[in-house]
Amino acid sequence: MPASPSWAANLIDLGEGIMSTLTEELANTDLLWDVPQETLQFLAKHSAPQTLAPGEVLLCPELENGHVYLLLSGTLTVHFGAPDTPMIRELAQGASVGEVSIIDDTLPTAYVIAKETCRVFPIHRNLIQQLLAESSPFARNLLQMLTRWLKSNTHRILSDRTQIWELTDQVNIDGLTGLYNRRWLDNAFPRLLEQAWKKEQALCVLMVDVDNFKRYNDNYGHLGGDQVLVAMGEVLKTSVRPYDFATRYGGEEFLILLPNTTLNEGVAVAERIRLSSENKTIAYANDNSVPGITVSTPLPSITVSIGLALNQSDSVSELIAAADAQLYRAKMDGRNCVRY
Repeated sequence: MPASPSWAANLIDLGEGIMSTLTEELANTDLLWDVPQETLQFLAKHSAPQTLAPGEVLLCPELENGHVYLLLSGTLTVHFGAPDTPMIRELAQGASVGEVSIIDDTLPTAYVIAKETCRVFPIHRNLIQQLLAESSPFARNLLQMLTRWLKSNTHRILSDRTQIWELTDQVNIDGLTGLYNRRWLDNAFPRLLEQAWKKEQALCVLMVDVDNFKRYNDNYGHLGGDQVLVAMGEVLKTSVRPYDFATRYGGEEFLILLPNTTLNEGVAVAERIRLSSENKTIAYANDNSVPGITVSTPLPSITVSIGLALNQSDSVSELIAAADAQLYRAKMDGRNCVRY
């Protein structure tokens, strides 16, 4: 009967199997496609795959990068300006990131974030430079020229997108309150409602109205009324959750969208808005203020009435009408209350 392989031999076979699998993965990446087997084995011996958790940042402009990363599995997203800005590009298995900062010896120009669990293979800058040195000077120079061209265009794209975002904000943001305006609501509301309906999730709507707003305009003029609206914008920004949407619906009315929110959760948000409004201090500068000295006149505290409704269909008009009906109930019940 032949002798069984020793444990050492088993370990050698296991190691060779792992190495063979890794070199196959490397050979299927864009950067190492059709690269000699000797080069793949060389890289596999000098590095090892790393795992990224969903949401983990791989590259960012604030930190120096020392590697080119090959994406062995999963999906990465690229963002300019900040990690929470809209995605510029999505990278699939086989892609690579970090080349520009390595070749040009600069900081990364964007944030690269794991969209899901990812496996990446890091290649240190020293190995990259060694491989480049072994290539022809023409290929190396051409690569550096292309890198500079890409970097220049990346900055131009980033500048253009920043201007576009600023213009978009001007179009979609109410200048007085800093909240989303009616234009944004008309575009976003149908999409959010359709998404909630398809996913069988609740979409809660709050219709908020400042009580006795006409009194402010009659007693303190439009400047006083404007200060009330500014205060309401501040209240709503600090009272809603990060994933909620506060909009100025018109005049002294505000409409709040609360995605994936139950009735009890919606009531809690509404009560928080009501109490914060009631406790908000409001003041505006007198017209006869002394130059260099701001003299403010205190205004009466705000109270608001709030109507709450949950989506029962995929109709925007029906949901708004339902919230408006509850707002009317709140007014009839003495104001400064929440009805649903």
